[in-house]
Amino acid sequence: MMMNNMTICNYIVGLLGTIIGGMIMRASAAFSLEFTDNGPGPGFWPFSLGCAMAVAAVVLLLYTFSNRADLSGQKVTLTTAANKRVYMMMGLVVLFCVLINLLGFYLAAAVLIIAVMRLLDYKAVKGIVLTTVLTLAFIYLVFGLLLHTQMPQSIFLS
Repeated sequence: MMMNNMTICNYIVGLLGTIIGGMIMRASAAFSLEFTDNGPGPGFWPFSLGCAMAVAAVVLLLYTFSNRADLSGQKVTLTTAANKRVYMMMGLVVLFCVLINLLGFYLAAAVLIIAVMRLLDYKAVKGIVLTTVLTLAFIYLVFGLLLHTQMPQSIFLS
């Protein structure tokens, strides 16, 4: 079945967004959401993002329901070159999640940064290396040194 109707696509995206947003909120609620003298608890921002995602998905569902007659005439093409690039980016995010466990955060992030820059047709090797090194250094300084956050390690180093 080819989903080329905007109404059907919006209902699917809205339903999935609501479910995923709810799952993020549920998982984040296992951590403290309360504000302390040091700021919000570790679950606050993920919970807020999950809530924003669920609200946006519900708004999409309501919009689609109220405008279904107009939207049903609009066709959706899922196989354009731009959409294929989006699918590849989604695949890179999934690969990043897998690589975090295998390689650790910093190596996985380096692979992700390089892959994303190549996907976006950036070819200057010096720029890619500089961006990767500066981004990882910034993450290490802010999260590792200032906030004392332990980044995920490789399963081979555990």
